[in-house]
Order: sequence, then C-alpha cells, then structure tokens
Amino acid sequence: MSTIDASLNRHLARIVALTSQLKADHRRPWGVAGVLGALDFVARGVFHVWRNRRYLSAIKLVNMAAINIQFRLKTERVIGRPYKMKIESTNICNTKCQLCPTGIGLQGRPKGKMTFEQYKKLIGQMRRYLVALDLSMWGDPLIVPEIYDMIRYAHDRGIWTYISSNLHAFKPGKGQAQELVNSKLDLLTCSLHGASQQTYEAYQPGKNFAESVSKIRHIIETRNRMGSATPAVQLNFVVTRHNEHEKQAFQTLADSLGCKAVFSAPALNVRFLDRDKQLKPLGLAQDVLAKKARQHIEQWLPKDEKYVIKPYKNILNGSHRDEAYNGHKEMDCSWPWRQSVVNWDGQAVTCCGSFDPSEDMGNVFEQPFGKIWNGKKYRMARRSFKRKLTSDQAKDNPCATCPGFMV
Repeated sequence: MSTIDASLNRHLARIVALTSQLKADHRRPWGVAGVLGALDFVARGVFHVWRNRRYLSAIKLVNMAAINIQFRLKTERVIGRPYKMKIESTNICNTKCQLCPTGIGLQGRPKGKMTFEQYKKLIGQMRRYLVALDLSMWGDPLIVPEIYDMIRYAHDRGIWTYISSNLHAFKPGKGQAQELVNSKLDLLTCSLHGASQQTYEAYQPGKNFAESVSKIRHIIETRNRMGSATPAVQLNFVVTRHNEHEKQAFQTLADSLGCKAVFSAPALNVRFLDRDKQLKPLGLAQDVLAKKARQHIEQWLPKDEKYVIKPYKNILNGSHRDEAYNGHKEMDCSWPWRQSVVNWDGQAVTCCGSFDPSEDMGNVFEQPFGKIWNGKKYRMARRSFKRKLTSDQAKDNPCATCPGFMV
C-alpha cells in the first residue's frame, strides 16, 4: 500500500465516522435524518469499495448491490449470498474476558477447531461472493496452528481477511510474526481494553498488559522490517465503567505504536443472566431478574453516553420488553442480509451475538449454504424485522425478540 493509498484510507475512514455520528443523532427532523442516513450509506459504500478494490469482481459488485437493495426492502428470501462472513476457526479461548460468554465459562457448543479441509470446502462455496472474511468468533484464532494457511488460502482466492486476537497464544520467538505477515492478513485487531495493568486485568484476569503491548510492537516491527503494508494493526477498547477514564491514554498508546485505536460500546450479554453454565433457564422471578440485570448493567455500563446503546437504557428504566421487538427493531441490523456466521462445527447462525446452539440455522458441512440461507429459520429471522412471528416461527430464532443488537 502506497503512502497516498494509506492517506486516502484514513480520510475516507474519518468521513465514514463523521457520517455515522451525524446519522446517529436522533434529535434531527425526519427529513434531515433521511438525508444523513443516505449520505452515510453512500460514504460507507465508497469506503468499502475503495478498501476492498483489490478483492472485487463484477459478480461480487452485482451481488453486493442486490443484497443491499434487499436489506433496505427487508425481503425474506434473498437473491445472492452474504458478502461478509465470520468463519469461526475455533471456539477455544485462553483468557477469561468478563463480558464474553466463553470467558465467563458458559457452555455452548462443544469446544473444537475447524479443519483446514472443511474450511477449504466452505471457501469453495462462497469465494465468488465473499469480499471480507473474519476468522474470529468465540475463541482466539491464533490457537489454531493452521490459521496462517487459512488466511493465505482466502487471500489467494480474492478475499479480504481479518482476525481479532488477545495475543496470548502468540509466541514472538517462534517466527509467528513472519508467518502472520506472509499470510497476507489485511487487518489484525488486538484486544486490550485498557491502558494500564489495572484496567487490562479487570477485563482479562491474570493477564499481563506489558507483555501484550510488547507482542504488538514486535508484530509491527517485523512487518515494517519485511517491507509489508499488512497486516494493518488496530487496538480494541470496549468502553466500560472500569476503563473509560483511560480513553485518552489508550489513544496515546495506539499513536505511539503506530496503530489505530478503536473505541466501541460494550455488549453486556444480559440475556444470559437467567441461564446456568449449561445455558439452561434458571427460572428467576421477573423482579429478581430485573434487579440482577440492573446490577450487572450498572457495574459495566460507561457513564459516557456515546458508548451506551439504547436497549440498556430501556432495561434500566424498565421499558425493555423482548416481545416488543418481534416485528419491530430499534436498531437497523443488517446481519441477516449482508453477513453470516459459520461456527467451527459448520453450524450457521445469523450474527456474531448468537452463542446458544439452539439458535443454529443449519450445518454447511451437511447441506449447501444456499439452502440454509433461504431456509425457513433464516427467512423467519428476516420476517421479524417487519412482521410479528407466531410462537412457532419465533421458537429458537434469535432475531424474534432482538432489538437489533443482542443484549
């Protein structure tokens, strides 16, 4: 990537951040909000096409256009395929992130890793349509020995690649930085969520902040020494009550390393508070569950309103009702149209928030993805955005009672 390309990337990213911020201001008149929404849509489209220009083809562009039109119309059946996908290389993790169901020890699907052969077959199904691929989900991808081969395999077939890692499985002395660079990975996100040992450890108990920063520095130095522009490295900071005082310090750290700092609103996973470790319902009384939810939200939700999504406010003020979102969403989620997730065992789900195996849509190792994509369960997920589902249609369907962001 040339200096001009890198500069244009940054400017386009800033424009998208600005249009997104303007669109999110709900105080504006309806007409103005519509114009800003359209402007944000165009800005995101331009940025996406520019960033992925080396990975685009005529078929992919037509598919993207068709998918986006159908998303706007909220169609139940979809002509085309998702152009972004998360393929979970593994759901095994080596840390205990305090807001992650894996980290707190919830037992969803059995632990395992997708084999390279299974992965290649799936890429074979999707390569004509996929523009961007994320190999992260409920585990850490660097635990998988074949991860570098998996990244390179997708890259060589014209797919932009991304992983998010806590770096605890990364071993600087074993040449893994060179493997990472040689894999042609486009973007690496390093999960820190703090700018000091104290805040880092509040979210990842027992882990060493300085060691993780040292690994990031090593990756960047190796990449630069090898004369490569990739992977781009960004540092992830989910803003919570425990770390929001360090946002500026985190930005300074990212700047010093030559990385992008990414600040995002937390997903608090309140939906698991009435489940045991095996995801079986505890059957808590409504008042007990409401109190438990308030305590959990107040413990983690930041004071900075910029990083607080509305459903959590609704829970705190007692206005959140799951059934109210069946047929109506507060947030315009695009996952059931633009993206899909395939877990390590081949089970497809609608979005990155789906953890419970009961929400699976079908197995791509047992039937073609297209059959699952327009199967009844996926169609009902899309229908829930415009029409209320019956109890039978809503059963085990994660979209039925979701406000557009899994809380």
